[in-house]
This record gives sequence, structure tokens and C-alpha cells, in this order.
Amino acid sequence: MNIVLSVTLAAMACVATQSALAQSYPVRTITLVVPFAPGGPTDSSARLIGRSLSTRLKQPVVIENRPGAGGTTGSAYVARAKADGYTLLWASTSSVGVAPALYPKLSYSPLTSFSPLAMIARSPIVLTARGNIKAESLKEFIDLAKTQQLSYGSAGNGSITHLVAEWFNDEAKINTMHVPYKGGAPALNDLLGGQVDMTLETIPTVSSFIKTNRVKVLATTGKTRAPQLPNVPTVREVIGGDFEAYSWVGLVAPAGTPADVLKVLSDALQASENDSALQREIEATGLDPVKSSPEAFKRDIEAELAKWTRLVKKVNPVVE
Repeated sequence: MNIVLSVTLAAMACVATQSALAQSYPVRTITLVVPFAPGGPTDSSARLIGRSLSTRLKQPVVIENRPGAGGTTGSAYVARAKADGYTLLWASTSSVGVAPALYPKLSYSPLTSFSPLAMIARSPIVLTARGNIKAESLKEFIDLAKTQQLSYGSAGNGSITHLVAEWFNDEAKINTMHVPYKGGAPALNDLLGGQVDMTLETIPTVSSFIKTNRVKVLATTGKTRAPQLPNVPTVREVIGGDFEAYSWVGLVAPAGTPADVLKVLSDALQASENDSALQREIEATGLDPVKSSPEAFKRDIEAELAKWTRLVKKVNPVVE
């Protein structure tokens, strides 16, 4: 048998194998990797989508938490996984947008290592100040920061809250001092205790403290006002410009996953997006459901990476 014929037959066998896989997919448990610790809206939303996929695909969907390094540990694991549709990633702004902009030598690329399926939900970041600060609005906070040294707590060096705060510093022409923490929870605890003047977190994280008036809500970072906080202005309303940042989550598969398998997953996600009861459950976590598609999510990832890369170059944050 000549070499050309051997190669041709091998290629045909590979295509046939992939086609057979897609036609029978799924036939066993699917693992959905969440690259963060259990708890919180990111994990909760993944479990809601996992449950929905399990029902629609008639196979178990198991959530596997692989936290570490701002979501990059779990993301790298999925990037290396077999591209057969049985290992998926709960992607996020941190792991697919921010981290690759900060660390270009990561072992994965958000543009080439994954096949996007759909963005599922998002939340703007909320700028909250300690309850006894002498500022009742974002403008007053900015004015106060120009007369004395104020501080902000973030979820850590290189976190999305760190970058958003430095972007805010740059746009507002102030210099609040960065106090990094190992996660958003300890930063919020120190805000409540008065050790820092401001924190930046998602709406689900701070909603209970907003309701009990333990923090002052200054602004949100969306393009428009958040439905949960209609009386709170956006940052861009106060300082102008194109300031806009969201924390989002969505589903991706390893690059090279057969197109027919991706179609099965995409169809199941589209059905989930049209499930009003499920959408209400997502809203109950404090996130805003998003209507998406593989093509739209790909464009979103490209835009997010470009934005955060520009921002990193602009504000030059100090990261570990």
C-alpha cells in the first residue's frame, strides 16, 4: 500500500470515528470544570446549567472544582483535556479575559484553546464604600480622594477587581491605594470593619450588605444601570468615557471538539436559555441571564481579551 493511500485511509478513519462519536454523544458522564472554589454565584450558576444539561442530554453532568491562580489552573486542565465533549469549562472573565492579558505566557490561549458555546450570565462590578465614609456619591468619593489618601481592597493582584479599580483611578484622576486580599470575601470583611475605604465586587456578593445599609453603594460598571440597583448610577454616567466592565460566565469545550458534538451541546444550551424557570433561578443568584450563541460568544471573548490587554498596558498594574 503506498504512503498516500495509507494517509488517506487514516484520515477517513479519523473522520468516521469522530462522526460515530458525535452521533452517539453523549453516552456517559460529562465533567463541567469550575476553575474556582465551591460557593458563590460562579459555582452556583455552573451547577444550575449542569443540572439543565443533564436533563436535556440524559446523562449525568458532574461539577468538578479546580481552583487556583485566578481560574487558570482549571482552565489549563480543560485546554489539555481530550476534545470529545466530556470535559467542559465554566469560563469566566478572570480566566479567559483578564489572566491571558496579564500573563501572555499561559499554557492556553482563550482564542485557540477552546471552542466557545455560549455566554450564560453576567454582572457588573459594584463600587462600594465603607459605611462611615464622608461621601454619599461617587463624585463626593472622587473629591475626597483628591484631598486625602483613600484605599481600596481587591480580590488579589491581577484580579478583575484590581484592574477595574486601577482603570477607575486612571479615568477619575485619583490615586487610591491598592490593598490586595486572597479573595473578595476578606476584602469585603475589611471594608465592613473600616480597614479599607472601598471595594469592588459583583452584585451577588454585596447585595445583602447593601440591603442592610452596611456599605455605601457608589456606582456600577455596566453600560447601563443594573436592574437590581436602578437608582445607582454607572461609573460612565459620573466620569464620562466608555467605562464598562462585567464579570461573566459561559461554557466552552476544548478546541478540536467535533462540530456535531458542539451542536448537541449548543442546542441544549439554547433550550436552557429559553427555559424561563431556569432563567429565574439564575437571576436569583444575582446574575443577569444572557442570550448567546457560539458565534456571539466567540466575538465576546475576542473583544474581552482585546479590552483587558489594552487596559493592562494602560494602567500597568503591579502583579505577582
